Amino acid sequence: MQLQDKVAIITGAGDLEGIGAAIAQRYAKEGAKLVIADIQDGEAVVNTIKAQGGEAIFVKTDVTSQESCSALAKACIENFGRIDILVNNAAMFKNIKGQAFTEVTSEEWNAVMNVNSAGPFNCIKAVSPMMLEQQGGKIINLSSSTIYEGSPFMPHYVASKGAVMALTRSMARSLGGGNITINTLAPGFTQTAAGKEIEARSGLPVAEMLKPMRCLQKTPTPEDLAGPAVFLASDDSNFMTGQLLLCDGGINFN
Repeated sequence: MQLQDKVAIITGAGDLEGIGAAIAQRYAKEGAKLVIADIQDGEAVVNTIKAQGGEAIFVKTDVTSQESCSALAKACIENFGRIDILVNNAAMFKNIKGQAFTEVTSEEWNAVMNVNSAGPFNCIKAVSPMMLEQQGGKIINLSSSTIYEGSPFMPHYVASKGAVMALTRSMARSLGGGNITINTLAPGFTQTAAGKEIEARSGLPVAEMLKPMRCLQKTPTPEDLAGPAVFLASDDSNFMTGQLLLCDGGINFN
């Protein structure tokens, strides 16, 4: 098992149909102990992991609050003694209205930025003291292939995910001396509950529309992201930092 006895925090992992939950379940199968962090309830994911023989706890977390993120790190240390992996998966996506940029309000822009860009920063600040003390750690930020596509009608989301990659580069410089790697995983449009909700609200079969544009003509599922997330958390990526791993089935070649 590639993550035997490692301790991982995964934010935004409370939805059983989401990317965070899929990564959490795969990490548990690889031997990791999990902290499921979400602003919503995450007990269903915890119970699923336990039913499969894994170890997990749920900590209610608001990633826009530094105090909440610090409490998350403290709970992880109190329960498992260390923090080896942080996956910054929490994001505002399904509630975003597709609209012209002229219609996006400052309040909407700031709300998306607070979750998608400030959230990872807050979590990194919270876990970095423990990782620096251990002289080692893995941080994985979730971005999006939209930063290459320049998807219209949601400029705040695209900008927030571009900021995630910029943060990754900056923090790689700041944390490398502590033997901490930080990389970005960028999925394309994935068949999650959030994705399905966006399709229902827009009336557009987004997944089917994108399928012919992929080299691999299938709609990605959360499980398709779990393998790359294991690689970035494992010793196999020990000399890789500040990088973006694009996982979109071949829409982009950047």
